[in-house]
Amino acid sequence: MGLTVKGVDAKKEPGMYGDGGGLYLRVGPTSAKSWILRTVILGKRRELGIGSADSVTLAEARDKAAALRKEARDGGDPDATRKTVQRAAIAAQSRDLMTFSRAADQVHKKLLPSWRNKKHGEVWLAGIELHANPTMGKKPIHSLGRDDVLRVLEPIWTEKPETAKRLRQRMATVFDWAIAEVHYPHANPMQGLKFALPKVATSDAHYAALH
Repeated sequence: MGLTVKGVDAKKEPGMYGDGGGLYLRVGPTSAKSWILRTVILGKRRELGIGSADSVTLAEARDKAAALRKEARDGGDPDATRKTVQRAAIAAQSRDLMTFSRAADQVHKKLLPSWRNKKHGEVWLAGIELHANPTMGKKPIHSLGRDDVLRVLEPIWTEKPETAKRLRQRMATVFDWAIAEVHYPHANPMQGLKFALPKVATSDAHYAALH
């Protein structure tokens, strides 16, 4: 059974909710909702973002999904076409670009009401301001990639592993929000970093504490 308008509004738990034909409603950690199409393009399984559920209705998402599936069936690459259009639109709006710092502020404001402890909210943003913003805070978020996030995490990954782990989670949330709001036309660069970062040794004291 496909989704309904009321059903889309009611979805709050993070996850992927299928509508049929490869169309999904993705609910992120901040409850941001976006439309995703999973389809085959040039023989490969691909995942395409269709837009935020706040600005794209269920009916519109279905229409867009149908058009993308048709282009793929006809041998085209709708992903490449859309990215070209998105990049052109981003370049045309350069004065109003969403920087990483601004994106983090937006996510913080969205999450703040859900935190019972005000101190947690302050710490959440402070970690990003201290470790991430000096390197990439002023950069347009759409221009950031794997190398940028690694430059932020590598200096503290082994020296401050718990801090680095929390920062990684927060940065991933910021990029999830940016993807849902169509400020970031790529896959989340925080994914798949396990093998790019050095392994953190577990101290004997910590190991003993676990038993």
